[in-house]
Amino acid sequence: MKFTRRQLVGITLCIVLSFIAAYILVLTPKYLGSAVDLMVGKGNVDLSGVRKILLFSLGLYSAYFLLTWFVSWFANQIAVRFVKNIRSQLEYRLNRNPLSFLDTHPHGNLLSHFSIDGELLIDGLFQLISQLFSGVFVVLISLYFMLQVNVRMTLMVIAMVPVMYLTSSAIAKRSLVLYRRQQSLAGQLGGHVQEAMNNHQLILSSNYQKESVKDFEAIHAEYNEVGEKAQFLGALVNPTVRVINNISYVLIGLMGAYVSKNYGLTVGTLTSFISYSIIFSKPFNEFSAIVAQVMSAKASYDRILETLAYPIEEDRGEKMTLKGEVVSFEHVDFSYVKGHPIIQDLSLEIPPLSKVAIVGPTGAGKSTLINILMRFYDVDSGIIKIDGVDTSTLTKESLGNVMSIVLQDPWLFEGTIRQNIKYGKPHATDAEMIEVSIQAGCHDYIQSLDKGYDTKIDLGSQNISLGQKQMITIARALMVDAPILILDEATSNVDVLTEYKIQEVFRKIMAQRTSFFVAHRLATVVDSDVILVMREGKLVEQGTHKELMAHKGFYHTLFMSQFDSV
Repeated sequence: MKFTRRQLVGITLCIVLSFIAAYILVLTPKYLGSAVDLMVGKGNVDLSGVRKILLFSLGLYSAYFLLTWFVSWFANQIAVRFVKNIRSQLEYRLNRNPLSFLDTHPHGNLLSHFSIDGELLIDGLFQLISQLFSGVFVVLISLYFMLQVNVRMTLMVIAMVPVMYLTSSAIAKRSLVLYRRQQSLAGQLGGHVQEAMNNHQLILSSNYQKESVKDFEAIHAEYNEVGEKAQFLGALVNPTVRVINNISYVLIGLMGAYVSKNYGLTVGTLTSFISYSIIFSKPFNEFSAIVAQVMSAKASYDRILETLAYPIEEDRGEKMTLKGEVVSFEHVDFSYVKGHPIIQDLSLEIPPLSKVAIVGPTGAGKSTLINILMRFYDVDSGIIKIDGVDTSTLTKESLGNVMSIVLQDPWLFEGTIRQNIKYGKPHATDAEMIEVSIQAGCHDYIQSLDKGYDTKIDLGSQNISLGQKQMITIARALMVDAPILILDEATSNVDVLTEYKIQEVFRKIMAQRTSFFVAHRLATVVDSDVILVMREGKLVEQGTHKELMAHKGFYHTLFMSQFDSV
């Protein structure tokens, strides 16, 4: 991530204002020293001169206040907008990363990029921009003024700098490691809480509350332990540096007395020099105070960069409108992990308007077949064609226009029912929305609600039954009006009565489309045009229900096992 041109202009302005503010800050003690000299000696106080100098010094301090306020304001704007751009980049890339990325990265860590990491980065950038430039200028300008007073005294002040730097850098290096670990644990903690909330019913029904709390406490305990160490080390720097500064002031006082006695250094000039030394040392104190925030921000930024560095999928295929009539697989091999094949040498051709059932035991590759058909994952070898066109040469948008899917777990986002149904086609008319809702069998239910299609769906869609939720997702799939419909165990999570209603809806809409559906209850596939029987990643049988039962192969065994269980 780079700063924008506007942000660079803002940083440049911060540098200029910081320089002016630093010069004013260091210049003021010179006038205060002159005021002190006008008050030395009994009866030698020049009140008029002192008043003028103090009023002028007050004006300088006021100007310094305004300049530092502007620097802080600009620094805050730059930090917030920089992180805003990073969050936008994260959202952009997460929407274009392959499913394999989400499968292999903890979701809690990804969520923390948008919340914890983002806030820490804002704080760190703000401190860096608002303190770094002014600190550098203050050090250089105060060094110049000290050299004008006395070189030996200045060298004594400078000699204390390496001690402060080595102390703070040694502690900072160790604290950076701890802050990185703390941010990683924060992601794990968020992931655990999210998982527990999403699966709360399972935890309750399985009496897993104690174990869940135990798992949380293990992560939480390590998080707190690492956090305590990191905060302790960060807080240790400031008092350590202050002790070194106090020793420096004592030595300056002793040498100042010697120079005053032997070289005529005035009390006012000595006072100014002590002020210069304090101003000179202050940036080091401030650096030690903000080092914890900066190191924490760097750890967060490194974590974000790791995510941003993951290659996104470039949709560089050919944009084409397909009829979605014929689907074919030619010697297709696929594996999620290299060396562990899921689908091997799969070949088949699906005629237009076919009702294709995909059956098999768990882990046979049923849903995987859907994943590679929709190009959620690319095949290792072989070709998948639609209307004779290799799908790997098409854009994802072209595939999305020819296929719509209803997933096993119906998903509705927070918003109105209207917005959910029009999700794939936001500019659709209300007439189109009502038509697909009637086809999906949910129109009457929606109309019975107080606000109809404007009824609000809560986060997690807890205010609507699972069956009605599934029917709304079917309406959403129909809204796209794609020629190929895919149903990935779309009725596996509903009761028998609701399943019967949904199956009636499916029978009507499948008659007009080529459809693929993964089924776990084999009684629902008997009227399919083609049944694909998967076993250990291979297509072992295919045909109609009657043909497969007569063959008395693996499908016959599966079907009879369900029949016998009933």
